[in-house]
Amino acid sequence: MSASPYSVSGVTELIRNALAVVPDLEDVLVEGELSNLSTPASGHVFFTLKDSRASLKCVAFRSDASRIPFRPENGMTVIAHGHLGVYDQDGRYQLYVDRLEPSGVGALAMAVEQRRRRLAVEGVFDDRLKRALPLLPRRVVVVTSRTGAVLRDVLTVMHRRAPCVDVVLSPATMQGDGAADTVVRALQRADGVRDADVILLVRGGGSFEDLMPFNDEAVAHAIRSTRLPVVTGIGHETDTTIADLAADRRAATPSAAAETVAPNAALLRQDLADRRRRLGRGVRDGVGMKRKTLEVTRGRLERLSPAHRLAAMRGELDQRSARLRYALMEAVHVKRRRVDSLRGRLEVRTPRRRLELARAELGSRRNLLESLSPTRTLDRGYSITVDDVSSALVRSARDVREGQRLRTITASGVIRSNVVSAAEPPGDG
Repeated sequence: MSASPYSVSGVTELIRNALAVVPDLEDVLVEGELSNLSTPASGHVFFTLKDSRASLKCVAFRSDASRIPFRPENGMTVIAHGHLGVYDQDGRYQLYVDRLEPSGVGALAMAVEQRRRRLAVEGVFDDRLKRALPLLPRRVVVVTSRTGAVLRDVLTVMHRRAPCVDVVLSPATMQGDGAADTVVRALQRADGVRDADVILLVRGGGSFEDLMPFNDEAVAHAIRSTRLPVVTGIGHETDTTIADLAADRRAATPSAAAETVAPNAALLRQDLADRRRRLGRGVRDGVGMKRKTLEVTRGRLERLSPAHRLAAMRGELDQRSARLRYALMEAVHVKRRRVDSLRGRLEVRTPRRRLELARAELGSRRNLLESLSPTRTLDRGYSITVDDVSSALVRSARDVREGQRLRTITASGVIRSNVVSAAEPPGDG
């Protein structure tokens, strides 16, 4: 061994020089699966590319890592571009990466997908956050380019469908570097427009790269931060951006977005008339039903109410009072008849009655006696003659003698006389 030995750094430099003279190793593309990914605070990105048989250490320094449009993740298949070199401290070769793209899909598409998944986890696309659109807005703020056909198409649709709606423009750059920032500012301005009810964020069709401002995370957060609901109409029907997912309503095209916020006024008037008719019919039917229910309920309440029961009880009381009065009157009548009967029987048997009867009989006999009394006879022109001394009644001529003093009693007085003679009537025998 006549040659002097190499130092470790010398061997490493020898290998580095050997690699440097191989042209293919200065501009190399390597495809593999990402693993051992590390992103320290320095901004560098360290990872390993591997396949089924080998692995390769890789590093992307901060300046190169900042230009990677997507976020590398373990398990992702990527294509790395760079040059091979030796890392002196570890004495190993590694790939110094200056560009990194997903395998089989564009870096921008991968970046958008990763951003979409991250925002979805944050809840930016949550349907519960979606705000309702006004039926007929007073003022619509359009966020779009000041030039181009999109604004003209929107104005045409709005004037045709709802000419009463006011349209205000909040201009923004729709593509290119810095476009996302102008869109964010335009949304903020639109949200402050007085009497505005809804915001239209619209742009015509374009390439995937042209629509990248609407896949910006700041635009999504700006949409969710507005107080007004946001309707998007970006690109064509097949284009779906992160802004579309964050919006309260997504339309396929700018014209469709305008139709979404400006319903046909003629159809609204017709619908209003139909609703008015249905409402009137419903109110009438409802009032009728309520009236019937009220009548039934009123009837039940009246039957159950104290006033109704009191009236019924009063009527029943009146009936019972009438029956009681009738019964009392009947009883009084019966008693009165009984009393009259007893009075009649009593009067028949009472001493006063008997006295009255006796008096009546006495009167009758008195009348009879009086009718037979001599005085009655005298009143008729007759007279009674008696002996003046003995008062013996002189019945015939034979009862007197000559010289006898007689006393003749008449109705008007007494006549005294002396008998001169007395003779029998002729033929008295």
